[in-house]
Amino acid sequence: MELSRGMRPNSGVGLTPQEIQYYFRDVYDSGERLVISEPRLICELSSRFAMNQEYEGVLDPEGPIKLIVPPGPGVPTETRGSLQLVLEYDGTLAADGYRLDIQKDGRIEVHASNKRGLKYGMDALHLLLQVEQERCTLPVISIRDEPSFPVRGIIEGFYGKPWSFADRLDAVRFMATHRMNTFMYAPKDDPYHRELWREPYPEDTFAQICELKEACERHEVDFHYCISPGNDLSFGSDEDFLKLTEKLAAVIAIGVRHFSVLMDDIDYVLKGENRHLLGRSGHAHVFLTNKVHTWLAERLPEFTLTVCPSEYWSYWDTEYKKDFRERLHPEIKVFWTGYFVFAPQISREHAADNHAFFGHELWLWDNIPVNDCDHDRLFLDPLRGRYSGLPDCGHTGMVANPMNQWECSKVTLITMSHFMWNSERYMPERSWEWAARQLAGERADELMFFCRQNRNSRLGGNAYEDVDLALQMRDIPALDMYFERLLQAVSVLRSVPAGDPAAGFVSQAAPWLERAELDASLWQVLRQAALSSERQDDAQSGESGTPREAVDEQEPSPLTDEIVGELRSGITACLEAEARLGSNPAIRAAAQWGYVDQDEQGKYRLIL
Repeated sequence: MELSRGMRPNSGVGLTPQEIQYYFRDVYDSGERLVISEPRLICELSSRFAMNQEYEGVLDPEGPIKLIVPPGPGVPTETRGSLQLVLEYDGTLAADGYRLDIQKDGRIEVHASNKRGLKYGMDALHLLLQVEQERCTLPVISIRDEPSFPVRGIIEGFYGKPWSFADRLDAVRFMATHRMNTFMYAPKDDPYHRELWREPYPEDTFAQICELKEACERHEVDFHYCISPGNDLSFGSDEDFLKLTEKLAAVIAIGVRHFSVLMDDIDYVLKGENRHLLGRSGHAHVFLTNKVHTWLAERLPEFTLTVCPSEYWSYWDTEYKKDFRERLHPEIKVFWTGYFVFAPQISREHAADNHAFFGHELWLWDNIPVNDCDHDRLFLDPLRGRYSGLPDCGHTGMVANPMNQWECSKVTLITMSHFMWNSERYMPERSWEWAARQLAGERADELMFFCRQNRNSRLGGNAYEDVDLALQMRDIPALDMYFERLLQAVSVLRSVPAGDPAAGFVSQAAPWLERAELDASLWQVLRQAALSSERQDDAQSGESGTPREAVDEQEPSPLTDEIVGELRSGITACLEAEARLGSNPAIRAAAQWGYVDQDEQGKYRLIL
């Protein structure tokens, strides 16, 4: 599908009919068009959504749509607009859902049950608007759009270098644009989140948390504060609980109302006083989480609390899960990641069983596209392998755990945002192409080719149709074409100017773009060696009269010292590089021609 540039905010390009049918849940398109002979859509606002007329965050004041706001409730606007925009409250719509009606007579209605739904309805209006030749065009259309998951978003929950503050702010804007409503602050290598959980944040760090929370509010994204005390918490210690609640009280003071207690990735076998007091880990973790819930309930009329259990993956019942379903407060939500930490598939059976085993609403902590176990890799393919009916199996939330490289994570996250909003209609390849078009525009083909060389091996992405057969057949012309295409993709991506939506991707992907160039350089030496051997073999066959097939079965003809030196240098450079393409084309080619092999752990090594 050729995706238009209309998915970029305020682009004024509009969407094609096929894109409209895919992106929105229920659509009735009359086929007619509403044409306004002005370069900007000027709307007279009439709102019955609420008596207070607050619209901050609903519209971009610099965008192609301008609101004329009435001076007060029931008071008409002094200036006439090109059409009328009516906002209505509709309690029958799911939270964050909306209904958008664009009528032929110039009346536009947005119905929603909360302010975020109004925002998404206005975002939809932006996406549908086409501006060209000083004229605005809209389809005459009716859309009803509601999410599959009430909670949709991102958890910064990976190991390794946390995101920069600028990355976090950009992540909030990104989520708001892609109908995601949740940012969970849980950087594993932030010492004050985990190792130093008892300690208050330094002033500068806490100031950034405050600013991040304010950014979430502006963009209608819920900020969740997460804390991970399980490594060394004394469950019966009043002092430890006081330290924990002091941390919570500090963020409550800045307006945080969503929290998570994370007990993942710890030695959860109880010892010493903890064992004497509570017996086993399930009792201990439920005891702590319930105690936090009681403390929050005494201070906040409305809040959300989730817990990540130590047994956050698996598909069978356990005593630990039994403790959760029997003792955990019913309002508390429970995380899991699927049947494994990196689950290639989450089936209906596993989803329904674990909902029953935990006995609580489940939030899927989806470890995609996280690469903290594969620091030399980028994972750039779409979400796959998730049962479309997860919301029918007790799953009310889904959050993605991205890579350390925030900008590169956007490719997969766009596809995940589509699944989170409409899991029943989600199509991985279509959303993947959509993401590439949105991020790279006219360079989308090159971005897609590069993405296809970097599939998620943790999720079974090990097939590379662009190169696998050519390597197997030792097809030099086909490999020439492949490496030429790879270099072309790298060259085009490197030409992205500063300020382009793809510039951040290119910057953070730089080590992998450099690795692609190393692979292409090694291939040039490999092909020279292969052709040189073939010429010597042909000469031997002609001189001796031995059939070529018999010559092929013998040891390869010796190479010149110069070529051997270049091979060793090129192979070593690739093996020692900090980055690796998933397709790993040059090293695999070297293996095909017998210059490297693999050890028992599957690691490549030079044998030349």
